[in-house]
Amino acid sequence: MSSASSPFTPRMVEGVVLLARGLTAKEIACGLGVKDAAKLLTEARAKAGVTTNRALVYVSLSRRWIPWPDPGPAAAEERGELEELVWAGLRFDVHDNQLPGILAPIARTTTHQIRDILARLREQRQLTSCGLIALGFPLGLLSGREGTHPPLRMAAPRKETGPWSGMGRTGPWKLTSQQNKALALLPESRSFADAAAAMGVSTSTYRQHLKTVSGIAGVCCLRSLVHRALQDGILSPLSSSVPLRDLTPELVTVWRSLVRDVPDAELLAEIVAGTGLDSGTVLAALDQLRAQGEPDWLLVIRGWAAGFITERDGTERPPRVNRRPIRAAADGPAPAPRPAPARPRPAGSPTDRLRLLPVHRTAAAPGPDRAAGPALGPDVRTGLDVDIVCVPPDVCQRLLSELPRREWGPVIGHVEAANALLLTRPGILRPGWRTGRGRLWQQGRTLPLPPHGRAAPGGSYWAVSSDAPLWHPDRLERYLNHPLGAGVRHEAAGGGR
Repeated sequence: MSSASSPFTPRMVEGVVLLARGLTAKEIACGLGVKDAAKLLTEARAKAGVTTNRALVYVSLSRRWIPWPDPGPAAAEERGELEELVWAGLRFDVHDNQLPGILAPIARTTTHQIRDILARLREQRQLTSCGLIALGFPLGLLSGREGTHPPLRMAAPRKETGPWSGMGRTGPWKLTSQQNKALALLPESRSFADAAAAMGVSTSTYRQHLKTVSGIAGVCCLRSLVHRALQDGILSPLSSSVPLRDLTPELVTVWRSLVRDVPDAELLAEIVAGTGLDSGTVLAALDQLRAQGEPDWLLVIRGWAAGFITERDGTERPPRVNRRPIRAAADGPAPAPRPAPARPRPAGSPTDRLRLLPVHRTAAAPGPDRAAGPALGPDVRTGLDVDIVCVPPDVCQRLLSELPRREWGPVIGHVEAANALLLTRPGILRPGWRTGRGRLWQQGRTLPLPPHGRAAPGGSYWAVSSDAPLWHPDRLERYLNHPLGAGVRHEAAGGGR
C-alpha cells in the first residue's frame, strides 16, 4: 500500500506501480482502462516535482508512495561495478538523450559504452528504464538517499538564451573565441606576458579576458579556473614535468589542495586550516612544488597529469579549524598563520578524502590487547579472502564515532563510488545480504587493495589500516541493523571481540 502522505490519487498510484513494473504508457492505459495514461503520468510527475518517468518512479519508491518490488532471481546475478554505476544513474532527472552524456564522465568511459550498457540491461531483464530503477531498490543499488540531480559539474549544459545567444559562443561555458583562446593559452604559458604576446594583445587585456572567464566559471582564482576547465573537458592535462621522486603524503595533500577556490594570499592559511598540517610543512611542500618556477595553475594541470588531482576534487572550502582573518595588503604582509590543531589521520592514509573518520578519533592500530589483522596481498577475492560490506560515508563515520577504537576493523575509502568498504570475515553473511545502511558485495570479485601511505590511482585509500583485525560479521550486522546512537555504544561496551 502507498504511504498516507502520498500526494497521488488512487488511480495515479496504480499508474505509477504499473510504470515501475516496466509497462509502457500504452500498456498502462489498457491496464487501467483509460484513454490517455500520459496525462495521468504528467500529473503525477508534477505532484512529485520531477520531469521524467524515471525520476517519478525513483521518488515514489524512495518515499514509499508505492511498494518495492520483489527482486526474484536477479538478487543472485553477478554484476560488474560499471554496470551497477550506470544502473544507479538511471535515477537522474534528465531526458533520455542526455543521460549517456551525464553518466560518461562519472563512469570515466564513453557515451557509446554507456548506451551499450543501458541496452544490455534492458534486454537481459526485459524491463524498461523505469522497471530497472524499481528493481534497483531491493537489489541494494538504490536506497532513496541519492537524489535525482546529477553532479553539478557534470550536469548537461542548458540551452543558452538571452542577448548573448547565437553570437559565436561555443563549448560548455559558451565562451567567445577570444575567451577560449585566452583560456587555452594558460597551460602553455608561464606568465601573463607570454600568453598576451602569443594572443597578440596587451597584458591588461589578457587579464581582463581571464577575469571574465573566471566570472563565468564562478571562481576567484586561476588555480580553480583551470581545475574547473579540466573537469568540464575544456582543457586537457599536459605531461608532468614535476619530478615524482620522494613524494610524501604531505606533499600530495598540499598538491591536491591547490584547487581550493581562495585568493592566492589566503592559500597557505586555507591549506593549513583544511588539512591540519602545520604551516612549516605546507610551506616546504609548496616550495618543492614550485622549485621549477611554474605558476600554481600549471601545477594543477601537472597534478591532473600525474593522477593526484581528479574531477572529484572540489574547489569548495572544507570545514575549517581555528580560521583567522587575513590582513589586508595595505596593512603590510600577512603574518604566518598559527598552525591549526592537527586533524588526526590514519597512518595508512595521506588524507581522508571521504571524511570517514570522526575528527576526534585516531586510526585503528593493533594494541597490546588486540591481535593483528590477517596478512592481505595486493588484492583480495570476496567470498574467499574477505567479505566486503559497502556503506555510505556518513554511516561509516557515525559507526566509527560510536564504537571504541579497539572495535574498528579495516576500512577502505572507495572514492570513485563515494562509499566505504568494511572488510569482514568471509562466508558468514548470506549472499545478497543488505540492510538500510549497507549491503554485501557480491562474492567472487577481485578487489585491488590500495597501497599503504598513499592513495591508489583511482583514489581509493585505507581509512582504517589493514593491520586492524577484520570486522566481526555478526556484530557488524547488528550494528548496521541497530539505530546508530547510544544503543551501539552500549552493545559495543557490553562484550569483547
